Amino acid sequence: MRAKLTGCSLLATFAVVLVYCATAFAQLGFIQQGLDAVTAGKKPAAAPDAASPAASGGKVLTQDTTYTNAARNLQFTIPAGWEIVEGSPDSESVGFRNMKTTMGFSFHAEQMVPSFPRASAVTAGLKQDQERVTIKKLLSAKRRDDGDAKKKCGVIGWEIVEAPQKNDFQRIIWQCYDGQNFYMNIMAYSENKDFAASEATLRKIMDSVKFCK
Repeated sequence: MRAKLTGCSLLATFAVVLVYCATAFAQLGFIQQGLDAVTAGKKPAAAPDAASPAASGGKVLTQDTTYTNAARNLQFTIPAGWEIVEGSPDSESVGFRNMKTTMGFSFHAEQMVPSFPRASAVTAGLKQDQERVTIKKLLSAKRRDDGDAKKKCGVIGWEIVEAPQKNDFQRIIWQCYDGQNFYMNIMAYSENKDFAASEATLRKIMDSVKFCK
């Protein structure tokens, strides 16, 4: 009788583990879908011709400007000559462009459910992207944390630099999670042909992104 009870307990425990794993993988699948929507297979809008009305429709920055997103506790600096083309810096989504080049920068935030395993997601995402480096899909993949995510001010995540892409755009992408389980995608990009010349500027923007300042 005792053996039967022990067996039942083990089966019950195993069932709970299966349910938890299924839920976790479903959530990981959801975030992958979100990432695909933000970054994969989609070519950023091309810069309009300098003579077109859209080329001068925004407010072009006359000096390097630091923006703050209070809700997500981050700041970043955009160079002179760039402009906002969509969203707002203090919202969950914003996009900037330098309309005289193919360079751009974007930030997007999406809240995950409280049980989402962000640490596991970062570990798995980084491992997969490090493997993508070995098959030359990416130039680099590294861990990138900032601040203290355990105190709800800071993030855990990883950063990649893409190899030239079939959609003609090459990107630096930082994916991270904060202590409130917000997933954030921070990205700087240019067309493949311009990336080598643009990389220093794109890197400067990406390195200006700081949490908890």
